[in-house]
Amino acid sequence: MRKLNYIIGQYIGALSGVGAYLLWNYAMWGPTSVLSLSGTSFSGAFIMSILAIVSVISSIRGHGAALLLMFFVSFCPIGFFFLTEPHWLKWTGILNLGYLLAAVIMMQASKPALTDSAQSD
Repeated sequence: MRKLNYIIGQYIGALSGVGAYLLWNYAMWGPTSVLSLSGTSFSGAFIMSILAIVSVISSIRGHGAALLLMFFVSFCPIGFFFLTEPHWLKWTGILNLGYLLAAVIMMQASKPALTDSAQSD
């Protein structure tokens, strides 16, 4: 059961990362670009798309702690702000919450199970 939970966590993290990557790229390069392609907004969106790629890689490799770090790095400055906006970019914040969910599931599933001798101590 732990292995199944671990795999589910990997899929959630990978799908959240791919979705965030696609949304950030659409925000940068879409036909009706939400972000102006200048300076800070473009740099921020580019960095967030790179962080989404790193999240996908850490999900596939099964690094729950790295995925948790990616959640804090991407959600705290920008994801939380977009989560409160009534715009389609709020889905980037929701997908960032997927990083947290995946990290918690993977870290919980990778804990060693208690044996009978450890439980009786």
